[in-house]
Amino acid sequence: MDIPAALGGVSTALTIVKQLNDIDRRVDEAGFKLRIAEATSALAEAKLGLVDAQEDIRSKEAEISSLRSLLKRKEETVERSGYRYRCDANKNPIGTALCPVCMDEGRFVLTIQSDQSGRPYVCPKCKANFGYLSAFQDP
Repeated sequence: MDIPAALGGVSTALTIVKQLNDIDRRVDEAGFKLRIAEATSALAEAKLGLVDAQEDIRSKEAEISSLRSLLKRKEETVERSGYRYRCDANKNPIGTALCPVCMDEGRFVLTIQSDQSGRPYVCPKCKANFGYLSAFQDP
C-alpha cells in the first residue's frame, strides 16, 4: 500500500470514528465514548506518522535523484595522476583538473592558474592550491 492510499484510509477511519462518537448509546455511554476517543487519538497519531513518513520519503527521493545526477556527471570525467578532468568521447582528458575539494561537496569547479606565468593551479571557488598540474588541450 502506498503512503497516499494509507493516509486516505486513516482519514476515512477517523471520519467514521467521529460519526460513531455522535451516536447516542444508552448502554455504558461513558465507556463507549472513552473507547471512541482512544481510537480517534490512535488513528490521528497514525496519520501524523504517515505524513512524516511521506515527507521523509520525498526528501530521500530528492536526495537520490541529486546523487544520481552527480554520479552521472562524475562518469563524464576521467582520472589522471589522482585528479579528475573533463573528457572527450574517447575518454581523453580535456583542459584543467577539477577541484577535488569542491567535488567532494558535489560541485564541479575547474582549477585555474593563479596568474598567466605558469604558477600553481588554484580553485577559484574554495581557494585550494594544487601546485603544478597537468593541463590538456581541448580537441
